[in-house]
Amino acid sequence: MINDKLASLQFKEMFRLWSQLGVNQSYIASSHAFFNHTRDKKLKIMILEFIQCLKEENKQLTLLLKENGVLAPTTTMSYSKMKMTDIRGKSIINDSEISAILSMNIASSLLAVSQALELSVKKKHLAKYGELHMRYAILGSKLIELSKIKGWLLAPAQ
Repeated sequence: MINDKLASLQFKEMFRLWSQLGVNQSYIASSHAFFNHTRDKKLKIMILEFIQCLKEENKQLTLLLKENGVLAPTTTMSYSKMKMTDIRGKSIINDSEISAILSMNIASSLLAVSQALELSVKKKHLAKYGELHMRYAILGSKLIELSKIKGWLLAPAQ
């Protein structure tokens, strides 16, 4: 009975890892598009930090899946190297919209890592998820602060 319970937990954990890897790949793709449309340099830096967090998380997720004999979902296409000087003439998406979407993506990643943390049974997984959880929390906090400074956050009427 105990072995069946552990096997089921192992399956749930692997499915969560596999699903999160696919979600992260879609966030990377959308973040590349946002990077090309934003004009604000600080927001560009936030986008690059988020992409870096996602890529590092994906390396860990892929390794964990491989260790358990599960193939990772296919990766997204590779993008050209992004440069801070790459700014298009006219932005199609406003910086405030990009900030809002990026904020939701960071929050979603934070929740997914929290859920994976809850399902973890191995000590090394707990440590890695804990580290990723803090990185996403800090990144989200920095984005909120930037949004306040830039006036992109809507304050409730007083």
